[in-house]
Amino acid sequence: MSSVSSGKETARLEFNLVFCLAYPIFLVAVALSRLIPRRSRWSVSDQDDGKSIFKVAKIATYNSIPFAFM
Repeated sequence: MSSVSSGKETARLEFNLVFCLAYPIFLVAVALSRLIPRRSRWSVSDQDDGKSIFKVAKIATYNSIPFAFM
């Protein structure tokens, strides 16, 4: 049973590592995108307007991480 637990813990650590590496990249990208006029900027979802750059970067990171584990 301990190998199953350690496998889950290893996966969780890998997820956290990828998140910690990807989040600053998305944070910078979102911050820079806010300098572009609203009609020509990309968005993570249809409801990005009004959210903080930190929240949008977190959403973008969570949406992208599963592709790292495929």
